[in-house]
This record gives sequence, structure tokens and C-alpha cells, in this order.
Amino acid sequence: MSILPEWPPKSIRDNDLNSLITQNARDYALGHGIVYRSLPNCPSSMPPQDTTIHAPMTTVPSPFPRKLFEQAMELMPLFSKLYALVSMDEEFLDRVMSTSVIKVDDFQQHLYNIWCTVRREGITQPMHLGLFRSDYLMHTNETNELSLQQVEFNTISSSFGALCTRVSELHRYLYRTGAYAATSEFLCAKNMPENEALDTLTDGLADAHQHYTSETLRRAHETQPSILFVVQPNERNTFDQRAIEYKLFEKHGISVVRASLEDLCTKATIHGDARLLYVQPFLSSDPVEISVVYFRSGYGPGDYPSEASWNTRLLLERSHAIKCPSISLQLAGCKKVQQVLAEPGVLEDFMGNDAPSLRLTFSQLWPMDDSELGRQAQSLVLADPDKYVLKPQREGGSNNIYKEDIPPALRNMEKRDNERASRGEDVTVKEREGYILMSLIDTPKDRGAMMLRAGQGEMSQYVSQTTSELGTYGTALFGKNIKPIIRSGGYLLRTKASESNEGGVAVGFSVIDTPLLI
Repeated sequence: MSILPEWPPKSIRDNDLNSLITQNARDYALGHGIVYRSLPNCPSSMPPQDTTIHAPMTTVPSPFPRKLFEQAMELMPLFSKLYALVSMDEEFLDRVMSTSVIKVDDFQQHLYNIWCTVRREGITQPMHLGLFRSDYLMHTNETNELSLQQVEFNTISSSFGALCTRVSELHRYLYRTGAYAATSEFLCAKNMPENEALDTLTDGLADAHQHYTSETLRRAHETQPSILFVVQPNERNTFDQRAIEYKLFEKHGISVVRASLEDLCTKATIHGDARLLYVQPFLSSDPVEISVVYFRSGYGPGDYPSEASWNTRLLLERSHAIKCPSISLQLAGCKKVQQVLAEPGVLEDFMGNDAPSLRLTFSQLWPMDDSELGRQAQSLVLADPDKYVLKPQREGGSNNIYKEDIPPALRNMEKRDNERASRGEDVTVKEREGYILMSLIDTPKDRGAMMLRAGQGEMSQYVSQTTSELGTYGTALFGKNIKPIIRSGGYLLRTKASESNEGGVAVGFSVIDTPLLI
């Protein structure tokens, strides 16, 4: 695979052209909903509800190898199938979760306990819905050949499907209106792929809603059911979610109810032996039947501020509504499962002949237990920590431990284990076993980008050393002994300064980009 071209073109960095492109990009973004709510006035307050800023983005697409992009898109249905199979394999999930992670991770233990509870009661809704995103980095070897390596697979709150669709449209608009004229031979329409992320996610939700409403064993609906979006109360990224809501109504005639877990403590109820879920919306006197529960919240401990919110998560899981994701599918997306799938033979048991193409994208992954692989991991990372990242069972960014920070973090974990032992607590499973170790991906060097953030001047900023992470979107509606409905389409490219370890857009590290296929 050839080395990527020097980027961006020098002419685009010129102040006059940069200023013109920036103004056009900013106005397009504000005019087409590529926006966040403004930052709150102080950390403890809510974001202002009546003002917005444009989302962080690039003003020119970033080169990405066409072959690797096509590989990522082709693998998406296979990864969707894999995680559907994992989430339905109760014996596998029990074995992976119960022997390590839940012993030292209270958050995962809460999720696991809910899963055990609903299984004991009897699960009333056999269908699962996954709205997925598989994230990759380019890896470069000693001869500058590039390959694709998976960072993680997201099974809950796979965000930015709407905003990335619109940023791709922004870049094509700039091209069509001549902003990139005579700047680079690569900047042409055939190299800017259409982005179907918004349609893919919307159609996946519609698949689940339509399955729910067509079930033959259910009573006739008194009113048309709605989809419930479970959201965070102080969400700044509201408009990425709203775009899906509006598309559901415009394309499929499906309405949406939005509520936080805390809201649902008093507004959600289960009715009858069928456990139909009803929610009392803010603008209606009559409760609304819910067909699908779509979690854009609930992926971290901060989303459960009280025991009542955990009880509400259990209530939602007990209901007949189709969950996106179900509790087992959320557990399947944890980092420990990713690590176990990388062990010899495990992936092959799930995927058979399709396993080799998926395994090609796997980074090196190790457990942090006292097994042979775990002891190997500890030796490797203590000898040369700059080659590794330590990952907990978390989503949403800002949770990983990188490079030289790993040895002191492990020492602190060992100290806490000793303190627990001195109090007579069971420390058979060590705190470090709640983490996995991953080899860092060696991304290409000398890749620049033009980054535009709100409130940072009249021109986009040239950053000379950047890293781009590609995410591909897919959906799966599935259940045991039922042919799944699997969709795929659309992508998210996030670009950040190379010195930044974390990669999230919402937490301020990356900007939304578009791949320029070469």
C-alpha cells in the first residue's frame, strides 16, 4: 500500500483561501444542523438551550486508502453478525463476565445482575436490536505498508451518524462550489464517498418498530406505538439524535419520545402479563406504548445517579419493547469480550470460514489476569509501556490509560487490592483484571489536517501531525432461530492531533472529517 500524500495542499493553508473556505464551511454547518449546544457558563450548570455552535470539523477531507475503506465497509455485516451471535450465547457471556470483570467492576456487575434477573424471570421479548459502529485505525509497518486494525466495536450509543453524514455533504458542497479548485488532483467527486449513516441508523430502528407492531400474538394497538430515546439530561449533542428522530417521522411515520433514566423513574410503567411498556410523555395526558427503547445514555456509571435509575434500567429490560441494545448486547460490547474473541480459536467457533477476514483487523490483545497470557501481558507492559494502552470496560472516551501512565496505575491497583485484603475482603480477582491490554497501533506520520472549532478564530487551524479513526455503521435486528435483518452503510472519520491519546469528538479531542479515497 503506497504512502499517503502530503496533506493538506499548501494552497489551502494560504490565509486568503483558508479564510474563504472557513467562512463557507461555518455558514453551511450552522445552516444545516452540524451543531452542538453551546458550552455551559459553569461546569455545574446546563448548556444554554437557546444557543448553538457548530460541531468541530475539518474544512477539507483527509486522504484515506480506498482499499482499506472498502475493506472496513465489507466487514461491517460480518462484525454485526458476530456480536449478534455473542449476545445470544449465554454460556459464553456468563463465562467471560462472571469469572473476572464483574468481581472488580461495579458498573459491569450492575449490568450483569440485571441480565441474570431477567433471565430468571423469563425474557418476554426475544428480539434484539443493535445499532453498531466498528472503529479502526490505519497501521503502518516497517516498509510503510498500511493495514486496517480495529480499535473497538460499539454496541451502545453509536453516535455521530447524523453529523458525519452532514459533514460529508459539506465537503462535497465545498468541492462543487469550487472551494478546492486547482488545489489537488485527489480532491474530486469520485474520491468523496456518499455517506449513508443517517439512513442506516434510521432504517435499523424502523426495522425493530415494524417487527414489534406486526407481531401476530399481540392485541390490536389502541394507538400507534413510539420509539423511546433514553438520553442524558445535559446532552450537548442533541441534534445528532434529533436528526434520527426527524428522519424516523418523515421517512417512516414513527414518532419518538425522549426521556432520561431519571425521568423514566416516574414516567415508565409495565402493563399486563405481556409486559407492555408505557411512558408518560411531557406533552400528553395519555401514556404512550413503546415499541423500541433506544439507549443514547446508560453506557457509563454517571448515567445512573441513583438506585432508582438502576431499577428503571431493569424495568425497561423486563418490558416487551425491543431494546437497542439489550442488556446482553451491551455486555457483549465490553472490552473483555473483545479480548477473549482475539484468543486462538474463539472467533473461529462463532464465525467459521468468515473468521480469518475479521481476525486480520485484530490488534494484539491480552487479559490482565494470572493466566499465562495475563502474566505475559504484565511483563511486556512493565518492560516497555510506551507500546501499550490499558482499557477498562467503558465507552464514551477519556477512560483509557496510556504508555508511561500504566506502571504507576498498576501499582496503585495492587495497593488497593492489598488494602481490601487487609480488611478481610475477597481479592481472588485482582482490580487489574477489570482491564485488558492492547498494543498501540502505529499510525502513519506526517498527515496534516485543517481543523475548525467554534470560537477559535476566522480561519481553520493547520495541524501538521494528525491521526484519523474510521468508524463504519451497521444495524442488526435478530433473535434465536430467526433470520436476522442486517444493514450496513455510512461511516464516521474522526481526526485528532497525534499527541492526543483519546479520540472522542464529544469530549473535545477529535473533529469530524471525511475520507478522501486514494
